[in-house]
Amino acid sequence: MLEEFDTERSNRRNAFARSMILSASGWRAVFGDGDHGLAESIGLEARDAVVVAATLFAEALTSAGDTICVGTDTRPTGAVIAETAIRSILAAGREVAFLGRVASPELMAFVKNSPEIDAFFYVTASHNPPGHNGFKLGGSDGAVISRDRALPLIERFIKVIADDDSVHPVVAEADAVQRSRLDAVYRRQISLKAAAEARYREFALSVASGHDDDEANQRFVDDLRSHYLNAPLGIVAELNGSARALSVDRSLLTELGVRLSVHNDKPGLFAHEIVPEGASLAPAAAILEECARFDPAFKLAYVPDNDGDRGNLVFLNSDGAATVLEAQEVFALALTAELAWTRRRGQKRPVAVAINGPTSIRIDRIARAFNAEVFRAEVGEANVVNLAAELRERGYLVPICGEGSNGGTIVHPATVRDPLNTLLTVLKFLRHQLYREWSAVSGGGTVWAQEPSLVDVVNSLPAFSTTNANDGDAKMKVRTSDQGRLKGRYEAILPERVGTALAILEPHFGKLAWRETNLEGTQERVGSGPGVRSGAERGGLRVVFSAADRDCAAVWMRGSGTEPLFRILADVEGAHPEVERALLDWQRSLVLEADVG
Repeated sequence: MLEEFDTERSNRRNAFARSMILSASGWRAVFGDGDHGLAESIGLEARDAVVVAATLFAEALTSAGDTICVGTDTRPTGAVIAETAIRSILAAGREVAFLGRVASPELMAFVKNSPEIDAFFYVTASHNPPGHNGFKLGGSDGAVISRDRALPLIERFIKVIADDDSVHPVVAEADAVQRSRLDAVYRRQISLKAAAEARYREFALSVASGHDDDEANQRFVDDLRSHYLNAPLGIVAELNGSARALSVDRSLLTELGVRLSVHNDKPGLFAHEIVPEGASLAPAAAILEECARFDPAFKLAYVPDNDGDRGNLVFLNSDGAATVLEAQEVFALALTAELAWTRRRGQKRPVAVAINGPTSIRIDRIARAFNAEVFRAEVGEANVVNLAAELRERGYLVPICGEGSNGGTIVHPATVRDPLNTLLTVLKFLRHQLYREWSAVSGGGTVWAQEPSLVDVVNSLPAFSTTNANDGDAKMKVRTSDQGRLKGRYEAILPERVGTALAILEPHFGKLAWRETNLEGTQERVGSGPGVRSGAERGGLRVVFSAADRDCAAVWMRGSGTEPLFRILADVEGAHPEVERALLDWQRSLVLEADVG
């Protein structure tokens, strides 16, 4: 009977492992059982996978005694996954600092600013539905581990999880960890969470102010508070049961003089879909309009995802109606603010920006205005953070990096997307009238008779029509799992089919040339074929259409590293949604033709 049970469990474990999405950005699967994935338990096969993953990660650290910080978002399966990981880490001879439910930027700031912490194991599925879960793995720098570190770990996991003789011993060792050792970890949780909040507050202020000493940061706080008490600004925080409800948002924004209205702040109680895009922003828009009717100071709302590392914005127009910003616009606004801040402070080093492949060409236009260079990496927070680090080693000042495709903003020295950084950037932008810097560099065409609203500033940025990452037309199911083969076929038919794309674009832009680039890790290589790719060839592929002096449009494609999807995107200069849609349809037709199964 035991042998039959073990065989059944092994089969289920292997099936579960095959269902997992494994990437440098995160490991994810459907963990939750029950209606809508809201049950708190997980199956034994899922538990086995957590044990193996946590054990291998712990063993990959340099020495025994290293401390790993563990935390979770607010999904129902977080607690049991965290306890399983803690058992496994202790069994591997490492120590654990457990924060409980905590926003990922808070946990990562705590790790980055705590010399005694060597790594982190954060339990989350980010923007995916509640029944999904997984983990982000990171180092002492507070950043998700690089692709070069992640891929060998993933390969090792795939090998071990398929071998019963390897799985059984580590599961037995995790099960054998004494309850007293777990209780000792849990007893420290409250004090460690308080320490994490304090360090996160200090770090968020350092990121915003550009200073790393307490006195300078206090002057920054006092200045913003004085300004916003005299020129009131109201912000709606629609937290959707996320881990941000347990962070410093309420206390810090209030300290800065902001009028704050907090909604849906019970952790784990989801008022709508977790992804902070599209329809998920509608409740915040309605709340903002209602708040503004009673207090005209309310101009802004934000909505995070479940682990709180990204958050998109809603602004109030002058007519009292709320405007939902697209993710690309959120990043463009943050980038404009940070480059304006850099210019205001008179930095002399060459300036660069690191972004992901599907970020709009709008960013290239803004960066060019500020005399900054743009570099692209493969999709994934770790890739843009590591690209920014490489650029700094080459002598560049990189004040901001991020993923425009999801609104993810990472302001140096932060190493993770953070909506609090975005909000502080907006507060700084308004307080110091940084729109004057943008007006000065944007060709003199941006002049306001009076102080502009944030919507005015957004409307002044270069116009682009870009596919929303959450648009149903941006997601495809393909038959082949061999992305190298699909890309090879795509490249074979591209020269024959590109004339159709040119016919769509050239009536608006004149004669265009085109080029292909491939993105892997922190590298973007011009050209086609296996020679510009490696391994499973799973990076992004862009086709860029350019006039003599500028890029005008692009299409992009990549198999998702965190979802069972193939993603595509089109990006077109100007307010041309019909052109963007036609170009997206062209891209889809090529992918379908290349999908030979």
